This record gives sequence, structure tokens and C-alpha cells, in this order.
Amino acid sequence: MDKPTKKRNILNRDVVDKLIEDYGVSRRFITMSIRGDRTSTTSDKIVKDYKRLENQVKEAVKAAVNQ
Repeated sequence: MDKPTKKRNILNRDVVDKLIEDYGVSRRFITMSIRGDRTSTTSDKIVKDYKRLENQVKEAVKAAVNQ
């Protein structure tokens, strides 16, 4: 009856779609990689690219808002 206390990690869907296109892997593999459940070299690259792309999106939004 109570609200769940587990914090859900919300991923940027556009960035995840771009990673699916770039790496040719499933959405589940990408989300598991970002969460840390996967530890392959591809997974490490996906995590780095996700963080880089997400920061670019945040900067673009900030720039658009500050105009």
C-alpha cells in the first residue's frame, strides 16, 4: 500500500537510442551497462559515451534556456 522506496534511475531515452544505433546492442544491455551490471570493454565504452552525450544534452538545454 505504501509507495516504493527504491529510487528509479531515469535514463535519457534519446541518448540510449543513439547508443543502440552506434553499438548495435539491445536497450537492456545498455541499461544494464549503465547500472554497472555488465563489465565488458564494450560496456565500459557505452558508459563513457552515455555520460559524454548526456553532458552535451544538458549543456545544450542550459544554453537554450539562457538565451
